[in-house]
Amino acid sequence: MKNDRVREMTLAGVFGAMILFLSLVPSPWGQWGFIRFNSGIEFTIVHIPVIIGAIFGGRRVAITLGLIFGIGSISAAAIYGGPTAVFFLNPLVSVLPRILFGFFTYLIYSGLSKAIKNPGISISLTAILSTLVHTVLVLSMLYVFFLMPDALIDVIGDETLKSLILVLLSWNMLIEVSLAAAIVTPIALRVKEFKEANNY
Repeated sequence: MKNDRVREMTLAGVFGAMILFLSLVPSPWGQWGFIRFNSGIEFTIVHIPVIIGAIFGGRRVAITLGLIFGIGSISAAAIYGGPTAVFFLNPLVSVLPRILFGFFTYLIYSGLSKAIKNPGISISLTAILSTLVHTVLVLSMLYVFFLMPDALIDVIGDETLKSLILVLLSWNMLIEVSLAAAIVTPIALRVKEFKEANNY
């Protein structure tokens, strides 16, 4: 039991540090984990350490990493700003969906790993489905707290809101799902092989 807790703390510490690095350290395109284009398209890869940590760390690690992801997101919005920063300064948009995302990632992998014996397929599907869940959770909170009120529509215009939703649902989701599957699967498989070889 003690060893399990130490392992969980170690995984949460390692992947949590990765999440904060990706969230807060500046890069030529914004931050390393929040990539912005001049066209206005923005997507994140910060969710990838959450997925890998949830696969190997279990429920507590998954929720902890989701929380760290949310803290990194709200901190990045406060520090760097950007076209969507005003939305993510609300913890119900930036933090709560990320905690739920970590928990759902754990549930998705737990179910798929039991139903599908091929680890490559179960890991890939976990990366894809959990990324979709993350997008749906964040968009749902954006809609509830920002896109419904008439006051915001009056300020920035209904067409702008429609464009924002379309961009988030199309390019962002496609890019994030593709990157998650491409990055998570080989890394997770190698980690799994290492664990099995070393009885870890």
